Amino acid sequence: MFFKNIFVKLFFCGLISIYFFNNCTADSNSVDYIRSIRSGDFKARIVIDSSEIYRSNRNNGQLSVDVKYKAVLLDSEIDSIEWLFPGGNPDSEKEVLATSINYSDYGTFNSHLILTKVDTVGLNKIFSYKDTIDISKPLVIIYKEMDWSSFTTTDNENWIVLPNNQNVIIRENQVFESNTPFESFASFKGFNNQKLKFKVDYKLSYKNPLANSLTQNTKIEVLINDLKIFGVSGVTDSEYFTQEFYVNNLEDFDFKIRKPPSLSNSGWSLSLTSSGTTLPDVQLYDLVNQNKIIGYLNLEEASTSSGTTMIDAQLNTSLNGTTYNFGITNQQNIGLDGSAFQIKPGSNYKIIFNTEDGLPKSYEILNENFTSVPVSLEKNEYYLDATFRKLYISIE
Repeated sequence: MFFKNIFVKLFFCGLISIYFFNNCTADSNSVDYIRSIRSGDFKARIVIDSSEIYRSNRNNGQLSVDVKYKAVLLDSEIDSIEWLFPGGNPDSEKEVLATSINYSDYGTFNSHLILTKVDTVGLNKIFSYKDTIDISKPLVIIYKEMDWSSFTTTDNENWIVLPNNQNVIIRENQVFESNTPFESFASFKGFNNQKLKFKVDYKLSYKNPLANSLTQNTKIEVLINDLKIFGVSGVTDSEYFTQEFYVNNLEDFDFKIRKPPSLSNSGWSLSLTSSGTTLPDVQLYDLVNQNKIIGYLNLEEASTSSGTTMIDAQLNTSLNGTTYNFGITNQQNIGLDGSAFQIKPGSNYKIIFNTEDGLPKSYEILNENFTSVPVSLEKNEYYLDATFRKLYISIE
């Protein structure tokens, strides 16, 4: 009877224990997770050591840029921290207030801080509050040219990199053998067919600027591969300008600068005779892309038998062994087999031939006594230096 009573008591106690156990144990299905994303009510902020970084590696994807991040928490009840760094390595971190992330590409990179607070509301209710904080100013990694001396050029002697290595001058102080443009370029790789923004400063400076002597021939060009992006014709002497442009779908490309010469040796020459005496021919020069041929005549000491004797001048060129003579056909007009035109000795002159289809059409003679235009090659108004600086390339 005793064991029976004991058994009954143990049975009922067991039932009561099971009842209380079941009612005191949290049911996992009853736990609620509530996600709360606040906007404009910052409880924390992301601090970065630099939000704009410049590099000069021309191979995108091969950078190594370390950036330090720090979380500044303004709420002491935060229980968990998670970082997200799209495009970074690593791309996430957990439970750290500060970290360093490495980037291998140019571009714009966001970062996010996910904060979690956990509150136990009741025996079977746990609320989890989450808040995502975005960095206020994303990281931007931009290409900046810092080694102009590494450009490949067609003429290193006229590609002058200044001591700061930030500015480069395409110098011009001579007549070139041909009208072939000077070129320099640098190659870029790995930009994944993205849209790129280019920004560069330039200025043009005449060696001997001449007021009111504006020409509209191309002075400089910038190309991506062989596609002309922009060209400059007009000149405001020695003043920097900034040019911005965008190019889509670039992977590997060349950034190229092209500058035509101002003067090149012409295939034409000017023959002079005085009273039947042949004088040395006058060297002529092509004004590149201007449809003009020019020459300088020093006739101060020209020998004449009479103070009134004129010097006969005729334009000529040779092709395949045949010589072609051009002279006056009608007043100032010039044509094949025209008559010699006359120049008075005793002064220095500049002579200008206007051309059409590469052939002389008309001419003009400037006497040093009646013009402010230089009448010697050494003081000519055409030599033009081009300076470049601040080349930036960014991914849009």
